This record gives sequence, structure tokens and C-alpha cells, in this order.
Amino acid sequence: MAGDYEKAISIKEAVDKIAARDFLLPAIQRNFVWGTHQICALFDSIMRGYPINTFMMWDITSSTIKENYRFYDFLKAFCQRFEETNTYFGTRSHKNFKAIIDGQQRLTSIYIGLNGSYAYKQPRVWWPDTRNDRVLPPRKLYLDLVRPIEDEDNLMLYNFRFLTDAQYSASTKMPGCYFYEVGKILTSPEVSSVDKIPFQVVLPYLREHNLEANEFALETLTRLYVAIRMERLIHYYNETSQDIDHVLDVFIRTNSGGTPLAFSDLLMSIAVANWQGDARKDIDDLVRQIWQSAEMGFSIERDWILKACLMLTDADIHFRVKNFNSAQVQIIEQKWAEIRDCVIESFKLVRSLGLKDQSLRAKNAVIPIAYYLYKKFFQGQPLFRTINNLAYNRDERIEIGRWLHMAILKGSFSGQADALLTKLRKIIDDNISATHFPLTQIINAYKGTNKDLRFFEEHISNLLQIQHGDPLCRSVLSLLFPEMNENQVLHIDHLHPQDAFRKKNLEKLDYLVSNPERMAFYNDPGHWNTIPNLHLLNASQNSSKQDRSLREWLLVRDNGFRQEDLLLDPSVSLDFDRFHEFFEARRQALMTRLRNRLYVSEDPLIQDGGTDEEEDGVE
Repeated sequence: MAGDYEKAISIKEAVDKIAARDFLLPAIQRNFVWGTHQICALFDSIMRGYPINTFMMWDITSSTIKENYRFYDFLKAFCQRFEETNTYFGTRSHKNFKAIIDGQQRLTSIYIGLNGSYAYKQPRVWWPDTRNDRVLPPRKLYLDLVRPIEDEDNLMLYNFRFLTDAQYSASTKMPGCYFYEVGKILTSPEVSSVDKIPFQVVLPYLREHNLEANEFALETLTRLYVAIRMERLIHYYNETSQDIDHVLDVFIRTNSGGTPLAFSDLLMSIAVANWQGDARKDIDDLVRQIWQSAEMGFSIERDWILKACLMLTDADIHFRVKNFNSAQVQIIEQKWAEIRDCVIESFKLVRSLGLKDQSLRAKNAVIPIAYYLYKKFFQGQPLFRTINNLAYNRDERIEIGRWLHMAILKGSFSGQADALLTKLRKIIDDNISATHFPLTQIINAYKGTNKDLRFFEEHISNLLQIQHGDPLCRSVLSLLFPEMNENQVLHIDHLHPQDAFRKKNLEKLDYLVSNPERMAFYNDPGHWNTIPNLHLLNASQNSSKQDRSLREWLLVRDNGFRQEDLLLDPSVSLDFDRFHEFFEARRQALMTRLRNRLYVSEDPLIQDGGTDEEEDGVE
């Protein structure tokens, strides 16, 4: 490597250099991810003289790099969800500076602890749509000067805490504690030697706050001053090469030896380095929009976006360094606007199919949908432009939903998905001129494999045993009733009300008390809490239903629900005392409908998974 170890500097010098933009972050760095406990543990290690490991800097002197490469400021006021990404800082005319190759998390933690704030959501409070200091109050780092931590299992000696202004104010009225704002140590008086710290800095402060008799306070504040301002704890290697490819290789080798960075993070770094615009902002904004939008609400990571980009641009979708070279990243960037829009419309479609973040167990299942919507054209434009317009493409939405719910129920995307995605892409390409989403062709392609989407009788029976609250419940009901109104939010509700099956209510019914076997049937949630006693209801129906008995509710005028919707013969009683008959009749009716809606196999071999798809290796 072209470089050498430099003379160590103090933490205060490092903080000053960050503030002066003598230290910046290169585009290859990921976001700050440390929590408050990790930051407090780092400061505890600093106070106790424990090593905090070396850092690696990249000395930037080349005007070409300053002009063509992207650098970012350190985070100062971190706010969970709303301010987690670093701000771009143009360096075209900037002075020479150092970029942090290794140690970003530690340096950012130090900077936030001494010169910034950290905000995270209060418990039992809903996420706001925009940053809200009431829900996410900024917190500064404080240190209790009165006593150490008394919990031996904590593995920390010093009581560092992130406190809001309100919490700090409340602490001033609590006897037996005094929290010192750690950042104030930076503005304490300068002294010429360590032995003058207690007399010129610490004791005057302690007298002012009636703490001069507390020996721990004297030792702690003195130690803080020494650790932050006098000891040279920031040891670093200075890389002087101006060859970006060389530095990128150094970065990967430095960061891939442990667990701090996933391989996808490194690939993200390479993509960012080859992206002419602001890739981190573009991708992070998309991830945030998909999570925060009321029309979507799905949690995905950067690596999902990268995988989707490779899929939609017809590249090799394996996570390999060569797949993110300059030429491929340039293609992705050129098509980014359409890729972004397609991904957004794909997740909107998935949400309209009744799925939420919890019930969409495999996010990779959305990638083939996005690919189909990207490649399929309707009325002269990509299908993703109109797929969520309820005036068009209803049959497409039903067929896509049918495949997605089947894939979720069969666990098709469990494990590595690269081989599956590659094969699905080819099937879609081969059938892109077909009328609708190629569900039948996908079924046929995977017959007899461990990705076989066909269902056998026992599997169908097991689906009906899924209980309310299980994430798979939505997929089963959606397959049973795909004709439900698309423009309404649908809830899963009990037909015979849940309240009726509470033990205290059942014990009031003589016909159950006198018949223990029948009582056991009513008590069993495997009967009243499973698919045969569940249905999809719109908000109005759900509101009118509440705890009404099934028979009483069906008599309500204009509730939009008829007895025929239950799929039962009119002779089947809806009275609660005949629930056992209702349950069995509806179970049989739903079994019949599932057989008609699913691809059913009589071949018992697929129960054991058949032949395996080629497994994806770890790159």
C-alpha cells in the first residue's frame, strides 16, 4: 500500500477536523448504523483506557478525485428514519483533506457524542409522517459524575446516557445524581499540563455545582478531560495513493474481514463509486419511500434494490463485484427513473393484493413481478404505468396475485433466490407476448422440483387450519375470494364472532355445559379461529359486524354481504348452537373452491420436494 502510520491525534483534534471538513466520508461508506448503547460503550472504553482500534484515512490531494468523486459530511444530528443519511459535500474547490476508509462508525459516534445529538422514537408512539421532535426528541450525551454504574452485569463502569432536554431537566431535581453534558468538555479552559486539570478546570466546576466533596466526580471529570483533550487516542494509517481502484480494493479488504459490512454493502459501495449522480441518496430515498408511504409500507434494504436493478437490466443477478462494474452501473443509472417508478408501482400492487410487511414474508417475490411489469407493454407503455389503474388490467392483477399468494404459501423464495429469479426471468421473457402473467408456464416449469407450486390434498387441508393472526391467513383468503372489491381495504374478521367463544360466554350455554364433547369443540381455536370461520370484510362491513351473531348480522340491510357469499347451501343453519355443522359444511365448501383455484397434484412425490434447484453459492 502507498502510505504509512501517522502520528496519533487527540479526540478533540479529530472532532475539530470533522467540523472543519478536514475529515470527510467517501461515497463507498455505508450509512451510520450504531445505536446509543454502542456509543455509550465506546465512550466507556475511552474513559477506561481500553483500545478503540486504529483508523484508516485516505489523503485526498488530487484535483481529479475532488472533482469527479463524491464525499459526504459526518452526521451531527442523527434522527432515526428521518436523518440517517450523510449530506453530500462538493469538494471541487475544497482544500486537501482526508477521507475515512475505516472507522466511520466510531468517529461518527464520537462526533455525535461530543458535538451533536441522537433522536429515536419514543416507545408506544406512532411513527410521524415527517420529523417531529415530540415523537423523536433530540438527545445529547451525558455522564453521571456522582457515581459509577452499580450493575455488575452491564460490563460498563461509567454511566453514559443520551437524555432529552426534558429528561435532563428532570434529573436536576433528583437527589444523588448529576449528569454532565459530555460535549462541554470541548469548551473547558485550556491547561498546559495534566497536573493543573483538577485545580484550573475540575474543582472550579465542581464547587459551582456543590460536588467538590465527591471524589468520584473529581476523578471522573478529570479523566474525561484527559481522554478527550490530551491523550492521543486516534491512531491511523494514512493512505496516500490517488488511484481510486487501489483505494477501493483497500476498502474492501479492510472491511470484509469481519461482520461490520455485509457483502451487499460492499457492492453498494462499488455501485456508488461508479454512479455519476448521488446513488446513495437515490437508493436510500426509494427505500425510505417504500417503507413510509401509506400506499406501501414494506421494509426493504439496499441489497433488494441492487438485486432488482440487476434483474430489470437483464444482468447476471448474482452479487458479484464484476456485476457492478462501471458499464453495468451506467446502464442502471440511465434507466434509474423507470426502475424506481416500476419498483414503487410493484409494491403498491402488492399492497392492493392485501399483503402487508408482515405477511409478505419473502420480499424477493416482488422482483419477478417488477420484471414482468417492466417488460410487458400495455397501450404502448410499460405495464407498470397502468397496473394500479383499476379501470384496466384486472385479469393481470388477479393472475399476478394468484401466483404471489401461491408462492408465499409454498415458501418458494425461502433460502437463496438467485437461481429461482434467473429462471423466472427466462420464463417471463419467453412468454412476454402471452395475454397475461405466465402463471401456467411457471407451474409447468417447476413440476417435480422443490419449487413446485402445485398443492396436494393434505396441503390444502392444512391451509384451512391456519389461524387468524398468522401472516399466511391473508394469502389463503385472497386465493379463496379474489373477486373482492379492489378499491376497498379488506379486513379479516370472524363470521361467528370471537367474543361468543370466550370461556365465560360458553359456560352460560346449557347445551354446551351438558355436553363436554361439544363444549371441547367450541373451545378449540382450531375451529372458531381458523379459515372456515373467517372472511374478508370491507371497513363498513367490519364495523357493522362487530360482535353481532352471524344470523343477526346477515339480517342487517345494505351491509353488502349475502348468505350466498358464505358458499353454503341455504339449508345449513347459521345459528350458534349449530356451529359444528356450519364449520364442517364451510370447510368442505372452501376445500372445493381451493381445489378449483389452485393447481392440484395427485403426485405424492412433490411432498418431499422432488428434485432440487441448483443452490446458489456464497460469492
